[in-house]
Amino acid sequence: MKSQFGSGIESKPEAEYYPEVKFGTKGNRYSITFVADQRMCDIFALLVNMLSQLQKLEGSFKIKDVHSTFENQIYSLQIDFEESVGNPKSKIVTQGTIYIYGEMTNEKPSMQIILEKTDQFSNADLEAFMACYVEANRPRTLQHIKNFSSSQQVQAEIKQQQEIKTGKTLQELEKAGVTIFMPDNKERNLDWNYLAGYEKQKRDIEDTVLLALQYPEVYDSLTALTRVKNEPNRPKAILFEGPPGTGKTTTARIIAQQVQIPLVYLPIESFMSKWYGESERQFADIWKGCQQLGRAIIFIDEIDAIAQQRGGEMHEVSRRILSTLLRKIDSFESNTNVLLICATNRKQDLDAAMLSRIDLSVKFDLPDNQARQEIFQRYAKHLTDKERDILSQLSNGMSGRNISDICKDAERRWAAKLIRKEVTEQLPSLAQYKETLTQRLNNFA
Repeated sequence: MKSQFGSGIESKPEAEYYPEVKFGTKGNRYSITFVADQRMCDIFALLVNMLSQLQKLEGSFKIKDVHSTFENQIYSLQIDFEESVGNPKSKIVTQGTIYIYGEMTNEKPSMQIILEKTDQFSNADLEAFMACYVEANRPRTLQHIKNFSSSQQVQAEIKQQQEIKTGKTLQELEKAGVTIFMPDNKERNLDWNYLAGYEKQKRDIEDTVLLALQYPEVYDSLTALTRVKNEPNRPKAILFEGPPGTGKTTTARIIAQQVQIPLVYLPIESFMSKWYGESERQFADIWKGCQQLGRAIIFIDEIDAIAQQRGGEMHEVSRRILSTLLRKIDSFESNTNVLLICATNRKQDLDAAMLSRIDLSVKFDLPDNQARQEIFQRYAKHLTDKERDILSQLSNGMSGRNISDICKDAERRWAAKLIRKEVTEQLPSLAQYKETLTQRLNNFA
């Protein structure tokens, strides 16, 4: 078979330009493969030509199924067919498939064209494949490359239109009162090192949330093998629980920055209205805008303001908004590109229906002694370990934000002393930090 097909190719005067034809087997199937440069030929014209050749087999060739996908610039086409040989009483039926696979880009213009069959190839199969091969690889003018470049220009225009549409969506969301944190390459250092302590919480978030956003295909392929019904297992709703200043908002920003997707901060006041029905309509409009961004994280702080246990004292507006929120979470199954992160310091007050829809609950307690030392290391690295330990002991019961504010206040006060020439040391002393810390404790006593 190989010698017959090969001799047909070698008889052509342009043989020196032809790439390799690969013959092989896949299980009980025979295969022939070659690579075509899509800049130098019309891939789909080649496909039509091959199908036309095969369909000349007097009705014995029949297309059974066609599958195609296009994702991340990679195009895949699969055509399953059936061939029959012999009379109706003793005919032999063979199954075959034509594959076309590759990236539709200038950087990687090669497309694989594969013919597979469950039996050895007939002369008609070989002739059809050889005609396709020769047509794909005969010398061309530069016009084909120009045409391919034009298709790339069309793709660039489509991308530009998508960017314009995204820009309009962002403007509409900002008008509605939400704050959008777009991923910034300048903030690539916004990672877990930015949040001192909370090692278990970081690991839970990484395993359940961060990796699921970075490698969704791994999670989806796993559920395809474990579930009777193939459905996504990526998280839709996450709850961060803990006192103010313990890193809940910072963690949401770290996730968005590391995955390089927008974080949409949704304050309660952006959709609350005194007019009947207006609050839930505004809430639904904001939600729709977030979904139009594609991949996004929606962050709602103080979720307990609208998701308390439903009872007689619950405000009617909050009740309606909660119902809308629950419906939106349920609809995430068809849109797993959107992740909801809620934060609260009163988890015990949340509605049971809301809690039942949470995929992961992460508790952020006040930092322990070791974590407080690490926070002081971040904001007062010039101090010794012993000095930071002293500050850590004095700041027991404080949040990470409290400690950060103390260090910033100490720096400002020290800068004022430098300007007045009250001190000569360039960096704040331990005494300055202790003084500022004590004042902070007295203010909140």
